[in-house]
Amino acid sequence: MRVQLVTALPRWGSGWLEAILLPALGIVVAWTLDPGDPLLLRQPFPWLLIIPLLIALRYELMPALLSVAILASTLIWHAYPEIRGLEIFAGTVLVILIASEYAGYWARQEAGRSLQEEITATRFRQLSDDLYVTRISQDRLEQSLLYQPMSVRGALLEIKNQLAQKQGRLDTELAYNTLYFLNQLVGVQIASLYDIQAGHHSPHLIAAFGNAQPWQEQDPVLRESLNSGESQSLADLEITQFRHYISVHTHSSRSGQNYVLTIEEMSFFAINKESLQTIEVIFQYLCTYAESLAQAAPLLQIWSDCPPEFATDFMQLQKLAQRVPQVGMMVRYDFHSGPCAEKVLEYLQRLRRGLDVLWLHRDKEKIQLIVLLPFAGSMAAEGHFQRMRTESRLHYGEEWEKSFIHHKIFSISAQHCEKQIKQLFDPEVSI
Repeated sequence: MRVQLVTALPRWGSGWLEAILLPALGIVVAWTLDPGDPLLLRQPFPWLLIIPLLIALRYELMPALLSVAILASTLIWHAYPEIRGLEIFAGTVLVILIASEYAGYWARQEAGRSLQEEITATRFRQLSDDLYVTRISQDRLEQSLLYQPMSVRGALLEIKNQLAQKQGRLDTELAYNTLYFLNQLVGVQIASLYDIQAGHHSPHLIAAFGNAQPWQEQDPVLRESLNSGESQSLADLEITQFRHYISVHTHSSRSGQNYVLTIEEMSFFAINKESLQTIEVIFQYLCTYAESLAQAAPLLQIWSDCPPEFATDFMQLQKLAQRVPQVGMMVRYDFHSGPCAEKVLEYLQRLRRGLDVLWLHRDKEKIQLIVLLPFAGSMAAEGHFQRMRTESRLHYGEEWEKSFIHHKIFSISAQHCEKQIKQLFDPEVSI
């Protein structure tokens, strides 16, 4: 995700041309209509002074100041003895200062809102995939396979664990295991997984299952998938003559790297819409989770007990904090180690809500539960603590009093992720 800073100094071509041409054109038109009043200051309303205001609303401060300077230069060759030009243009500068501040604030809000929508859309897409996987898993749970029973949920869990062990690196072993899962779940007989580096057109084979053919560039399903950037199948394109691929699944990462999964052969009774959807879900889950873990690898190397979901969501919120001031909170609960704390913590983890992500961190003397609250403020974080304390005292009152030490609320900022987590664990930093 690329971060762009919103400033009051646009690039050349973003407002500067309008700041020069519009005032000049306005002066020429006004002078043509009334040579004695090129700035229209003797009119009931000084219409030309609207030009800097419009430029300030659109391009912020610097281009607006340039347009004011061009208008004010008219006083050099056409004086207004009866009008106080200094006061008029000073008032105009004050107006464009207010307008440019509003424009800058609006631009920052829009940038933050679009990034929030992107993160929320990603989370909703993950939730919809999880819902689909749950529905399919209920239908296919405990299938009788050649070696051992397997479900879609079990396959995704195994992929997730292997990716966590490899810190998001999608190598040949992991790719082959994924293709094997597809063989067991939906009857894929021959398939290949490729990656295409940014700026390159030739694919690199990561792994193949079965007697796979080389890359078939002229296949119509593959061409349509690469051109559209979306997964395609024979049924989607209504192709009656089969050439090489039954379906082609693509994923484009933020770094520009593309992954392509080609399906050449499946069991006859497995070729249906539901099986192709299952392939798409597993493939997209593999690529998306690998990309997220690769970005979160530095944090996971320092804190090995940190859940990958916590690290990936925290890094996304830290990037969002570079644009908007309040993106989320973290709450840390400290407990004395022991059976009482274990009971309370087991119950607290069951109280997880919505987008909240939990991290259970243990050291020699105490256990710490860190709760990540995306898009929450300080009041919401304090409310979370009050709810946890009330529920725990209601069900485990004695254990809570014996084990609980204190809590700490921390706001997510634009500082480096590693520095923020160290501050969260630092006892010297005030609550």
